[in-house]
Amino acid sequence: MIAGKFLGIFATSALYDLQFSIGNETNGLFSVQIYYTDEATTLFVNSISNLVMVLLIALPLIYFVIKTYVYQTAAQNPKTIVKITKLNLLSWITKQDTSFLTIFIWCAFLWLAAGITVVHTMQGNTYTWIGILSGVLVLLCTLFTIKTFELETGKIYPSEKKYF
Repeated sequence: MIAGKFLGIFATSALYDLQFSIGNETNGLFSVQIYYTDEATTLFVNSISNLVMVLLIALPLIYFVIKTYVYQTAAQNPKTIVKITKLNLLSWITKQDTSFLTIFIWCAFLWLAAGITVVHTMQGNTYTWIGILSGVLVLLCTLFTIKTFELETGKIYPSEKKYF
């Protein structure tokens, strides 16, 4: 999360050639502060850095969810294996990185990043559309994480309908 935030700050500053200064204050939570020339620039950089932070957490989570879902479906449905073979993705479907624990941890970090972004939005420090996008993204990823949990528990506790 911290690396994503700093990457967003410094990439935006470098891409748009924004002037900033670094100060050191002992009053706040963080002693090192980054200052920009005006409030609009600060809002823009904070918004983009929040978006980068959320996306850098959401994209691997989506990757893990899709990989786990395809792995579980391939184990239960031969049609999925045929489709994967036709797309030449058979080597991609492995047990590695298909753990629910991995997905849960990434989802927890996404909740933290989206929470920070939504709080910044409510404080007026981030664009509204970025806060809404973060909230929607975390809700969708949470639903996918719950679906993955259901798939995992389905292996342990199979549905009674399968046996009748």
